Amino acid sequence: MPLHETTALSGTIGQVFAHRFTIEADGETHLADLGPKGVDAFPIARGLQVTLEGERRPSEIKVTRIAAEGRAPVEIHHKKPHHPHGPKRAEAPTAASADPARALAAVASAGWAVVATPRREAKHFEVLGRRRDGAATELHVDFAGTIYREKPADPTKWTVQG
Repeated sequence: MPLHETTALSGTIGQVFAHRFTIEADGETHLADLGPKGVDAFPIARGLQVTLEGERRPSEIKVTRIAAEGRAPVEIHHKKPHHPHGPKRAEAPTAASADPARALAAVASAGWAVVATPRREAKHFEVLGRRRDGAATELHVDFAGTIYREKPADPTKWTVQG
């Protein structure tokens, strides 16, 4: 994630949309995001005069600190975004070290019978597998040998027999 510049504003809250709100400051309207936990810690309402600091993103300001007269300032910590394939591991095999034998071993150790030759893709192997008396299944196996996706075999992609 790229680093974003920090900004500070003082102004009046306009519209409120759950944990996001507009703030009128210096003759401009800005969209700000407190996050669900931030709005629990610092309830907001239309017309409230606030001072905030945060990271300016292309669409909004992620508020990291907010204060109002007569209220204690609140520090807000936003969670990092979730990435579907988990965190990157330094020791994870790269495309240069991709080995179809590793993918085949992972499929076999998970109880699948290999039905067709593995197909190499940019970040994984696709292996057609079948369990006893089961339908053919396309397995996605990353270069580390982890099966991370199972889906029904596409007959236009694979020649599935029986």
